[in-house]
Amino acid sequence: MGNKIIYIKLKEGCKPIEYFRNSFDERKNYYYNLSSYAEDELEISKACIDSSYFLIALIHDNDKIIYSYLGTGTISHNDKGFSIKFNIKSKLNYGTAIKNICKLSELSLSDDFGKDEYVLKEESELIAKQIDFIINKPFEEKSKGQRYENIDSENGLAVLAQRNEYCERAYNLRAPMQHRGEFQRDYERIVHSKAFRRMVDKAQVFSASKGDYYRTRMTHTQAVSQIARGIAEGLGLNMYLTEAIALGHDIGHTPFGHQGERTLDSILQGKFNIIKNVESFTEDLSFGGFKHNYQSIRVATLLEEEYTEICGMDLSYQTLEGMLKHTKLKRDNYSLDQFISSDDASNKLHFTQEFCSTLEGQVVAIADEIAQRGHDLDDAFSSGAMEFDDFKNYLTVKKMKELLGIVETVNKDLTSMCEKNRRFVDKKELRNSRTVSAIVSYFINDVINNSKSKMSDYDLSKFKGNYNRVKEELICFSEKASTLNKYLETIISSKVINSPEVSLFDNNAETIISGLFKAYYNNPRLLHKGTQRKLYINLRNISENVVDFEYGNHEVIKEEFDMITNGNLEKLSKEDAAEYKEKRRVLVRTICDFISGMTDTYATNEYNRIIK
Repeated sequence: MGNKIIYIKLKEGCKPIEYFRNSFDERKNYYYNLSSYAEDELEISKACIDSSYFLIALIHDNDKIIYSYLGTGTISHNDKGFSIKFNIKSKLNYGTAIKNICKLSELSLSDDFGKDEYVLKEESELIAKQIDFIINKPFEEKSKGQRYENIDSENGLAVLAQRNEYCERAYNLRAPMQHRGEFQRDYERIVHSKAFRRMVDKAQVFSASKGDYYRTRMTHTQAVSQIARGIAEGLGLNMYLTEAIALGHDIGHTPFGHQGERTLDSILQGKFNIIKNVESFTEDLSFGGFKHNYQSIRVATLLEEEYTEICGMDLSYQTLEGMLKHTKLKRDNYSLDQFISSDDASNKLHFTQEFCSTLEGQVVAIADEIAQRGHDLDDAFSSGAMEFDDFKNYLTVKKMKELLGIVETVNKDLTSMCEKNRRFVDKKELRNSRTVSAIVSYFINDVINNSKSKMSDYDLSKFKGNYNRVKEELICFSEKASTLNKYLETIISSKVINSPEVSLFDNNAETIISGLFKAYYNNPRLLHKGTQRKLYINLRNISENVVDFEYGNHEVIKEEFDMITNGNLEKLSKEDAAEYKEKRRVLVRTICDFISGMTDTYATNEYNRIIK
C-alpha cells in the first residue's frame, strides 16, 4: 500500500456518492472514471497504474465537511481512460479523526482542489498510518477448539477432579503437548506475567515499607497457593489447576490493599466528584464498578500482552472462573461485560452460580479465607495491634473453646521445651508463630475431612451430565469450623482492620489513588505513553472518530479530551452523545486499569511527581 493517498472531494447530493455508499454497504469494489482534466490534475503516470492507495472521500456542503468515507483504491486504465477502483471500509461522521487528518495534511477544500473534484496528495507516512489503523480490524478470530488428551500426571485423581481433556479456552493458539498439561500452561503463563510480578510491592493490610516481615500481596498469594495445594492433594484434585487459580486470583488487585479498590469503586460511583455526569451511568452499574476479582479477569483476558494475535494470556475458563469466584461476586454492583471481552463468558464462567463449578476453584476460595485469618493474625501480633493475651481473652467465649484449647496446647509445648533446656531467641515471637500455624492447620484439616464426605456423597451423574462441573458447594468448613472462622474474622476486623495504624495507611491510600485519578481524568496527557496508546486503541474499538494522541494536532487533541471528560453531552446530537458517553466510559476504565496495575512505590512516586 505504501504511503500514497487519494483525496476525493464530493458535494453532498451528487451522483458519485451513491457509488461510495454502495461500496461501503456491500463491501465491494466500485469504479469511478476520471475526466481528462482530472487526469491532468492527478498527474497520472505509468508508475501510478495499478498502484495501491489509501482513499479519503470528503463529502462536503459549501466546503464544510459533513462526513467522510475511508478505504483503499487503485488507479487503473481501460478503453475509456483512467479510473479509480475503490473499496470503502469505513464511514466517519466529520469529527476529530478526520479533522486531525485534514490539519496534519494542511488540506484546504477551497484551495487544494481544482475545477474537478480530485486531487492526489503527496505521500504521508503519518496519515497513511492513521488511516490504516482505522480501516483495518485486528485479529479476533475465535479458534475452532481443540480436543485435549489426558496426561500421565493425572492418573490417580479423584473422579470429580478436573482433567486435561476438560480444558476449555477462548482461543487455542498453541497446539497441545504430550507431557505438558493445559492447566500447567495456565500456571506458567501467570507466573511469567507482569501483573504477577508487581504483587511483590503491593500491600496486604500493613504497608510493606514498615518492615519486610509484613505480608505483601505476593506473600499472601504464596500462602494461599501453599494452603490450597495441601487441601487439593488431600482430596485428590488437580494440583496444576489449583495452583494456577491460587497464583492468579489477586493479579488484578490495586496498590494499598483493599482501600485502593474501595477508592476506585467510590470514584466510579461519583463519591469524589471527579467524573462528570456519573448519574447518567448509574443505570448500568456506574461504569461497571471496580472489584479486584473482576479486574483479575480483565488483566488475564485483555491487559496482559503475551501473544501477537490476541490480547490476554488465553487462560482456560476453569482458571478464569476460579480467579473470579475466589471471593463473593456481588453481581448487583459490578458488570462482568466491562471486564471481559468474550461473548460466551457468562456461560463459560457460570456467572449465575455464586461458587466455582470446579472443586479446584472452591479449594482456592476457602484457602484464601484460611490464609487471611492466619497472616492477618500474625501481622496483628507483629505490629502490636493486638497482644497475645488480648487474643486469648477473646477466645474465652463458649463458641471459641476449641481454638482456646489449641492456643493453650501451644503454650504448654513451649513451656515444656524450656524445661528441657531448649534455648529460644525470642519466645514471644515463636509463640505467636506456632499459634498461627496451629490455627491454620486446624482449618485445613477440617476442610479436608468435611469435603471428603461431601465429595463421596455427590451424585456423579450430575458431574458428567453438567460438562464435568459441579453444581453444589462441596469444599467447605464444617459447621463448627465455620462458626470459629467467622468469629475470628470479627476479632481481626475490630483489632486490626480498625486500628489507628491501618486507618492512617488507608487514609493515605485514598488520598494518593483519588489524587492520581483526578489528575489523569482532567488531563489524560499525564498518563504513561504506553497507557495513552492503550487508551487510543480502546477508543478505536468503539469509535472510528478518534485522534491519534501521539501524532495528532495539539488543538484537536485538547478539544477531544475536553469533550470526553467535561463536555455537556446533552448539547450534542443523540448519536454523538452516545458516542462520547462510551468514550468517557473507556477513559475511566483505562485510568482504572493503569492505577490498579501500579505498585505501592510507583503510585506514591507518581503522586509526588504530579500532585506535589
